Amino acid sequence: MKRRPRTLAAGLAGGTLAALLAVIPASAEAPRPAPAAPAAVSAAPSAASEQVLDIRSTADGLHAPSKAAPGAVTFRTTTEAEGSGSVGLARLHPGVSWDRFRTVLRKVIQNNPDDIIEGSRELEGTADLLGGTVIWPGMKAEFSQKLEPGTYYLFDFNHIHDAQPRYQTLTVEGAPQGELPKTSTTLTAKMSADGKPVYDLAGEVRAGQPLTFTNAMPARQPAEAIVFKLEDGVTEEELVAWFDKFGDHGEFPPGPDPLGYGPGALPLSPGESQVVKLPLSPGRHIVIDWFRDANDAVMLLKKGHYKIFQVH
Repeated sequence: MKRRPRTLAAGLAGGTLAALLAVIPASAEAPRPAPAAPAAVSAAPSAASEQVLDIRSTADGLHAPSKAAPGAVTFRTTTEAEGSGSVGLARLHPGVSWDRFRTVLRKVIQNNPDDIIEGSRELEGTADLLGGTVIWPGMKAEFSQKLEPGTYYLFDFNHIHDAQPRYQTLTVEGAPQGELPKTSTTLTAKMSADGKPVYDLAGEVRAGQPLTFTNAMPARQPAEAIVFKLEDGVTEEELVAWFDKFGDHGEFPPGPDPLGYGPGALPLSPGESQVVKLPLSPGRHIVIDWFRDANDAVMLLKKGHYKIFQVH
């Protein structure tokens, strides 16, 4: 079975895709690169009147428009490089620089428990994570947000540890327009009554249809939703046995990986939602969260943050 590169907070080289958690210490400083040049693409209204921006990740950079109008914006993501394609969106708090945000985020998405806890606390006052998508070459995905005027950052989680991380500013200004795509399915990350991380799924997941992903976790706890199609015969017991082999703080176990490659919805800050359309086909799937607990740095997956569901 093919080995899947580590995902967003998995704790090895490669974030939500390959190379995210490169073995660069979180304390290392890297020179600030110039933002990537905007690609020659423009916003175009969809049938629902929201803006659609094409975001393309390649072997040499992140290509995206640099301006949008306030209101509903749909980001249509593609990638041409296996080690790229985890495009996220963030709104930095007033006075926070890209360098500061990147330093804090690097603490959160690696394996040192003290740094994870410290970074999770700092992230709350640094930026709002507004989601994004994980994709692979040959896949297409979309995520939608309703944006207020201001400056936002599009960036590739896979390269956040690189000496030259890939990011682009998005200036939102002008007259508001559009509404978010309508959905009939909501996936919510939250804590259960007994204090365990769970996914609550309301409605049916249908191939080719968008759904709303919401982070209803407690303060400081980002949440993501990475989806994998399960091979025939793979049982929940086998998956849990594999999850139990992980190191508490994200170290991948040796041996076969039962999941393969999967798309997903990138992290949201608590209280945030996004509409996502992922390239899912009918069949049995599992959604998992690679993040660590903001309070003790233990993998949420090891605490049960996964859900097996059917795509119709």
